[in-house]
Amino acid sequence: MTATREFQPPQRRARRWPYFLVIVCAVLVGALVVGDRAAASYAEGTMAEEIQKEGFPAKPEVSIKGFPFLTQALSRHFGDVRLKARDLKEGPLTITSLDVRARDVRVDSGYRSGTLGSVEGTAFVSFGDLAGASDTPGLVLSSAGPTTVRAKMDLGVTDAEATATVVKEGDNIHVKGARVEGVPLDSLGAPLDFTVPVKGLPLGMAFQSLTVTSKGVTLRVTGSKVAFTDK
Repeated sequence: MTATREFQPPQRRARRWPYFLVIVCAVLVGALVVGDRAAASYAEGTMAEEIQKEGFPAKPEVSIKGFPFLTQALSRHFGDVRLKARDLKEGPLTITSLDVRARDVRVDSGYRSGTLGSVEGTAFVSFGDLAGASDTPGLVLSSAGPTTVRAKMDLGVTDAEATATVVKEGDNIHVKGARVEGVPLDSLGAPLDFTVPVKGLPLGMAFQSLTVTSKGVTLRVTGSKVAFTDK
């Protein structure tokens, strides 16, 4: 008598379930990430529109750090917000670029008003923009050290190259020439000495120190308890 084998259903379909679940989870996670970033993008744009009214000539770039965004949005409290802007006109001086970090940021439900607990970062002034704020025509500046620059000037009959110091004096950048190849600048009738005010920075920021870099002068700027409102 022939033995009858027990029927065993195929296992292929059952084995597919783990893969299917992985795909579903990946899709859900991807959707959550996309939704989270979309909400963050909306908040960043709205905040940028209102922050622009606090002294920016154009809408700054606002980036809310941290993931997920939605958990921060529920509390309307953001620990790290970056702001970037370019070509800020401050009196005779143009701030080439501004890059700051705001911490302890609290906003209303519509992101149209709030308070930046503290702000710290850098304002960069290119050599071209710094020279443009002087009264010396044809002045060309380049780096010579952390607090010094080389200055080329047109003296009419010839060009002169001098070294000059760049220091912070109050709320001003002070550039003072020293010597031209061992000869005092004043003796040539071409004194290089000018002061550029740095006042009225956006968000009520003030500059604390400066450093001469390879392409210009970097100012360290700070602010605290800065409010922005829907004006």
